[in-house]
Amino acid sequence: MAARRTLLVVNPASRGGRTRALVDPTRDILRSHGWDVEVVVTESAEHATQVAASVDPDTLVAALGGDGLFARVAAGVLTSGALMAPLPAGRGADFVRALGAPRDLREVASRLPLATERRVDVGMSGDVPFLGVATLGYDSLANTYANDAPSFVPGALVYAYGGARALVRMDPHRISLRIDGETFDFTGWNVAIGNSGRYGAGMRVNPEASMDDGLLDVTVVADMPRHRYPAMLPKLYSGTHVDGRSVRAYRGAVVEVLEPTGADLYLDGDLAAPAEGVRTFTVKPDALRVLAPVSPAPSA
Repeated sequence: MAARRTLLVVNPASRGGRTRALVDPTRDILRSHGWDVEVVVTESAEHATQVAASVDPDTLVAALGGDGLFARVAAGVLTSGALMAPLPAGRGADFVRALGAPRDLREVASRLPLATERRVDVGMSGDVPFLGVATLGYDSLANTYANDAPSFVPGALVYAYGGARALVRMDPHRISLRIDGETFDFTGWNVAIGNSGRYGAGMRVNPEASMDDGLLDVTVVADMPRHRYPAMLPKLYSGTHVDGRSVRAYRGAVVEVLEPTGADLYLDGDLAAPAEGVRTFTVKPDALRVLAPVSPAPSA
């Protein structure tokens, strides 16, 4: 096989800086399959996007980090047209989960040469891409606390940690949405707008979300009593939390958040730039070229 140019884009802050130790083994695995690997350690989120946007379309951009880095690299390859390979080195790996790929970094890197290119949808918050979920309300506050979780908190528990702290700090508020022109009003806790529909290290907040249907899925937690909220959270892992009453699901191509205005918005676990007024979310169908091996189906 002829050597293929591969740009290994690394987030040095992922896993509290421990991702740096994974660079050499990952590069060696890729090189062992005959790929020509260049390493770029990102200086900022914007730098990751710039690097991915400036490559030749025939380059494979392998992103070594977490979901935040994947979204930033995806923003860049949308411009360059290059192929992206997400290599899981963060705490959540939700984009990798949604793709059905293994979450073990060495397994992904070793099987990458046998993977088949596919195309997936990209969610857009205004002109900012996201791969997983955009959140406002309770989830945003929980994200803030989860991102600040001590290093001893396991990756699978960081959202539970953040969620517990957020629950005692906020109250239900007015929510107004317009989905494909139809308006919905609630008093509630949270809005989650999903492309892959996954976040928080395995939670399926939008359980029916698909990255190949050209639509966004919306899950709203309405005015649920505070004491019932903790009992709902474990159901997010199985996707059984939507009951049509306290937790409602919608789907559409254009989602507008009319209220709350000025609320914190998180995209793939990263705080978005502040904005006032209506926030608009759309989707770019089949916009992202992805290379990721699929986990074998469990034997019967």
